[in-house]
Amino acid sequence: MSTAIEIKGISPDKTLETCARLIIVGYFQEMMSHKAGAIEGIDIEFVHNMRVASRRLREAMDNFVTCFEEEPFKKHYKQVRTITRTMGAVRDLDVLIARFDSYNRELNVLSAARENTEGHKDIRGLIQHLQYERENARKPMLKLFAELDNSDFETRFLTFFKASD
Repeated sequence: MSTAIEIKGISPDKTLETCARLIIVGYFQEMMSHKAGAIEGIDIEFVHNMRVASRRLREAMDNFVTCFEEEPFKKHYKQVRTITRTMGAVRDLDVLIARFDSYNRELNVLSAARENTEGHKDIRGLIQHLQYERENARKPMLKLFAELDNSDFETRFLTFFKASD
């Protein structure tokens, strides 16, 4: 389970805009901290954690939309929403693969005495198909990350949202 980060620097003596910027930047940095692991693709928790962090970021952005210029804000919000959706396609397949893999292991234990391998072959085939689909779902994610890197999205996002005081 992904645990929300602690946002430092928020206090009643700071403006709402300053606090909003600190929160948004904090969630953005949390989201981006999982990017390398999501790209690597070995541990499914990176995709999960990045997606959860992107959803937290979007909620924060929804809450503080009135603190920012509409047009630049909308562009950044749309990019974060695209990240969430792209990560969701991969995460959904990760969950399915894990579920069927767990089911297959349970079936192995239950049928150890029996020689019913046909069901196992079917489940293994389904898992292989889902893994293939996952690799296909990762392609748009990897392409999106490359596009974001090429457009210097991270720097532009942080420049727009960094607290000024």
